[in-house]
Amino acid sequence: MADESKKPMDDQPNTGREDNAKGAQGTPAPKPASGALPEPKPAAPQPVTEASGSHRAAEPGAGAGAPKGDAPSPAELKRRAKAEAKAEKKAQKLRQKREKARGRTRGKEPNEAPAAGSAAEPAKKPAQRQPQATAPASAPAKPSGPQPGTAQPGTDRPQASTPEGAGPGAAGKPANPVPKPADASDAAPAQPGGPARTTEHAHKPASTDAASAPERPATAKDAGSTAVSGAAAGSAAGAQAASGAAAQQKPTASDTRGESDGTTGAQPGTPAPQATAAGAAATDLDSKAAKRRRKREKAQAAAARDSRHSGRRKAGAVAGSTLVVLLAGGAVAAGSLFAPQAEPGKLPSAVTSLPAGDSVYTCPQVPQLLKGVDGTDPQFAPGAKDVSTSIRSAVVSDLAKRIPGSGLGELGQDESRQLTKRIPDEQAREARGSDDQGLTGRTAQVSNTANLDPLQVLRIQPLGDLPSIGSGLRSYQAKDGDLAGLAAGNCVAAASNWRFTGLQTTTGSSSVLHLANPTSTTAQVSIELRGPQGLVDTSTLQEIVLAPGANRAIVLGGYAQGQESVSANIRSLGGKITASIQQSALRGLTPSGVDFVAASAPAANTQVIPGVWIDEKSNIDELTADAAAKNLVPQLHVSATGAAGAGFSVKVLDERGEVAAKFDDHLAVASNATSIVDLRQLDSGYYTVVVEADDPVTAAVRMVRGKNPKDSSDTAWASSSQPLVGNQVTPLSAHGNATFTIAAPQGEATVNAVVISNDGSMAEGQELKVPAGTSRTFKPTDVSEDAQAVLFQADANAYIAQTLLGSDRSVSWAKMPPASVGSEGIVVNVGG
Repeated sequence: MADESKKPMDDQPNTGREDNAKGAQGTPAPKPASGALPEPKPAAPQPVTEASGSHRAAEPGAGAGAPKGDAPSPAELKRRAKAEAKAEKKAQKLRQKREKARGRTRGKEPNEAPAAGSAAEPAKKPAQRQPQATAPASAPAKPSGPQPGTAQPGTDRPQASTPEGAGPGAAGKPANPVPKPADASDAAPAQPGGPARTTEHAHKPASTDAASAPERPATAKDAGSTAVSGAAAGSAAGAQAASGAAAQQKPTASDTRGESDGTTGAQPGTPAPQATAAGAAATDLDSKAAKRRRKREKAQAAAARDSRHSGRRKAGAVAGSTLVVLLAGGAVAAGSLFAPQAEPGKLPSAVTSLPAGDSVYTCPQVPQLLKGVDGTDPQFAPGAKDVSTSIRSAVVSDLAKRIPGSGLGELGQDESRQLTKRIPDEQAREARGSDDQGLTGRTAQVSNTANLDPLQVLRIQPLGDLPSIGSGLRSYQAKDGDLAGLAAGNCVAAASNWRFTGLQTTTGSSSVLHLANPTSTTAQVSIELRGPQGLVDTSTLQEIVLAPGANRAIVLGGYAQGQESVSANIRSLGGKITASIQQSALRGLTPSGVDFVAASAPAANTQVIPGVWIDEKSNIDELTADAAAKNLVPQLHVSATGAAGAGFSVKVLDERGEVAAKFDDHLAVASNATSIVDLRQLDSGYYTVVVEADDPVTAAVRMVRGKNPKDSSDTAWASSSQPLVGNQVTPLSAHGNATFTIAAPQGEATVNAVVISNDGSMAEGQELKVPAGTSRTFKPTDVSEDAQAVLFQADANAYIAQTLLGSDRSVSWAKMPPASVGSEGIVVNVGG
């Protein structure tokens, strides 16, 4: 294309220059207002396009009277030609990119001649009619460039026709109609020698372009440049035509035929026959200007395109994002609606184990004589002068022979008196199955604390994050005073529910309930009492607040007076508590016994009471011969815990099995009441009493030891127990002789008993088999005279209790503590 723009031009423009010079003399131009050079009217700021400029140059008399010195110089023409060529190249590239972006397929290339019936067709008709006009002999030659209204190379928009009176020489001449081009590629560039061109966006109509402000309005100098000789105008037109054709492409055969037939009046792409050096220079200048103009037009078109499509892109992005959110929400909703649902109740309840802390046990307080009540607070005094009390504790090592630390302290105090050395916590948490030499075994340690009344809280360190095997026992013995007798009671862990059966509040008897809160949480305590006639009014014993580390004593005789059998139910909300009952009696001025009443097993249809001891019949008869002691006989106390009451039966077991005892066939207990069954028919010995009821009940047995009514006697209460499952150690009472009773009321039981001596050594284990439905005894002193404690290992069928006999007038009973089976857990129901 660059080679074609430099072809020698034909001599048509040169010929036209002479003819134009002559024509200028024959056709005078309109006179300017001030006699100066002709200027465009300032009232018409129309954009003067190249088509209009070339048209005026071709009109007769357009340059008449213009001095020859005002014609553009060859250098100016060359610059314009170069600028036009450059602008045409940029416009051509812009059109090609625009066509690709739009994605439209046209029937022909932008520079091809329009097909028949196209939008460019009307532009041919004025050009065909123009040669029919009779021109004067002196009319200048028709310029070689395209006629006004046709698509011109070098621009992307059509040329607007010059309105009437819009420029010099246009008066009285109608403007050539210029149809709207079919596309931006049909627009024509401005001609050299005319006013500055205005290039607007391709899609604007021609009328709008004519009304808009021109990029460079016509000036007096431009008007003078239009008045050059015909030769100069023809030369410039020929140079423009040549540069425009070279910037686009070579004309096709159809284009050549159409032009030779006179369709356009000139042949685009054919150089002027006699081009001068000035014409070539003008072409080069116009090409440079065109390049700069095309660059500016390209930037403007890109900005306009972005402006048009940015809104649509934003709307599309918003719509797409909204659609994604809606689809995601729909997927989630569908998943929640149609996801498979787990069947309820299929998952079992899970137990979450908590790390084990120190095991804390509260021991019974030392018995004291009730002197009176100050308001609601009982007043106590020592019940004897010759009194001895002791807490004996025993702890057993793990399989690595590590002894856990233990201590004894006061209620509500963190400090404890050390009984066994505490292992560092990090080492204690380590679970070990053998010692440093790889040997497996156990050892134990027994501690005795005497006459330390304020101390009552026993703490034992865990090993391997499991509670250690250990327990404690409080024992008491007085040889004189109103509280003469023998008493023993286990140190117990805190709980939320406690039940006691067989209490007495008759004349001379006192029952004192001791409550303690060893936890760090405030407890709210409620107490229910039942007697032979049913529930006892205890409205003032509801919602008793027990602060952490606090204890309280309640005299039950103040609420249930003169009752031979009372049962108590203590419930706690919030913090867990411990409960124990001190029972004592006087026959006038003669002591009738003292004891710690152990808590009964939870209410159930079957209650088992091991370790029941019955004195000689001769002693019982002698003691009860006194009218004041006629009720001092062994008794079974049963309490119904529901409104329906309960019917029950009694069985007594010994080593041979069930004892042949005659009890009423229709034993019953009324609604929420207590009942008493006399056991004096039993021979002397150790027994296990079994109560079977059709509704839940609690039970306990009162034992009596004495002979001469003038001497003191003693009483003890054996409570219903639960079977031992696993391993547990129980100390022997520091006072009296201990005998263990092991019962197997439902099935055969096997128990392994290991006696622990004072130095902690452990004797060889004794395997004790108990046939089903029988009860047997075991004396630790038969294994070791220095026996201090016994470690029992039993299955779920063995019920164990310790019966204590002191002098010929003292008796007591202690329950087997429950086994240490693991850390405390929380039941979590994950199945619904």
